[in-house]
Amino acid sequence: MKKRIIYIFSILCLLILNCLAQTKEPSNADVRYSQEYERSKLDLWLAESKKPTPLVINFHGGGFKNGDKRSFQGNSMLRNHLPKGISFASVNYPYIGQVEGDHRKLLEHCAESIKFIKKNAKKYNIDENRISVMGNSAGALITCFIGHAQKLGICSIYPIQQPKGTPFLLPLVRVDGPPIFVYNRSGLNDQIHHPRFAVMLQKKCAELGLECIAYGVEGSGLRPLPKEKNANDLAMKFFKKSWKSKKNE
Repeated sequence: MKKRIIYIFSILCLLILNCLAQTKEPSNADVRYSQEYERSKLDLWLAESKKPTPLVINFHGGGFKNGDKRSFQGNSMLRNHLPKGISFASVNYPYIGQVEGDHRKLLEHCAESIKFIKKNAKKYNIDENRISVMGNSAGALITCFIGHAQKLGICSIYPIQQPKGTPFLLPLVRVDGPPIFVYNRSGLNDQIHHPRFAVMLQKKCAELGLECIAYGVEGSGLRPLPKEKNANDLAMKFFKKSWKSKKNE
């Protein structure tokens, strides 16, 4: 019995160490992008480069009530592409209760993080003409709002788990806005992230002639991911294409 306990304890220790090894601490933590709210802070992972680097900015999910920028530390996109010269940021923003329940105010505040980064692009060695945004659930709504309701020069958008707030965003999608790569990993039983919300977004883009690639799981009505392909890897390929296009303009 004692040996069994020691064995289980050893396995747990190895799992914890493995999880820690998979996370990356930011180069610059808790950078304040606005004085307006306590949570108006972001983390930066800056790639080593003599030239300004492209940047991917993440907005966490949590229904506008929970979540934190630190959840991005274990993201595979960060882990795989930071060593390849791509910088990353993860942004905190006020919870809905801190803006008196005003979703529009919250969304507009998130745009302040982009403005801050662009203003300080030289300081952080960021190419302000090669910035893409991504986010999960509530973060997916934020990315679409920042890219289309705000004209901030965003190159491309990667919303994950497009949620039920999507109908509010559809009138804001514009023909000259950034292309979208949307991925919903939920099935038909998830009413918050139902695949129909990703379909709505794709249909709106099709009406405008705007590029929108949408993937989902089997049986969701969305095209399944290609075999042995990862959504994050496909999204990074999508980002790079948009950066190249921007660079050639």
